Amino acid sequence: MINYNIYNNKIKALSLKTYTIGLAGVLMFLTSSKKEATVQTYTDQLNSINGTTEVNGQTFSTDSISGKMLVVSFWASYDAQSRINSYQLLKLTDKYAGKQFHNGKGIDVVSISLDKYKAPLRKAIATDGTESFHHICDYRGTDSEWATLFEVYRPVNLLIDANGTVVARDFNVETLDNTLAVLSSEN
Repeated sequence: MINYNIYNNKIKALSLKTYTIGLAGVLMFLTSSKKEATVQTYTDQLNSINGTTEVNGQTFSTDSISGKMLVVSFWASYDAQSRINSYQLLKLTDKYAGKQFHNGKGIDVVSISLDKYKAPLRKAIATDGTESFHHICDYRGTDSEWATLFEVYRPVNLLIDANGTVVARDFNVETLDNTLAVLSSEN
């Protein structure tokens, strides 16, 4: 049985006020008063990506992300902020590689592009040095099958635990870093 109170106290200690964060597999809206937690999972969506051809030509397998904390990053090569975000995510994956979390070990990134054209996408991946991410794109822009599946229509990030449960959504990388620090077993 998970003791959620321990983790909730750690989260509250961060004085989080303006963004959504969850803990132990629960998406919570933290305010000064207690609210009922809302659980949102993406297990089916993640499984539907299984077998998809990545931008590098390899076949994506959910086995490669099994048991890890996962950032699903919706981005576009033409969006400057999402490019900066990708670079910062790269640094965080190095920082938290192999770390034990409450519900997962290590971190991985599934990068779903909202691009329509292959050449700029491939150039952005090479320029940004994010080849280690699992890059997926169906080249339909915001009409992407994956954007529809995850109910995303602009660049956004999701943090998903090893059970497929959303821990945080629509966060910046600094918030992600704070969340991962709280969720790590070192705290």
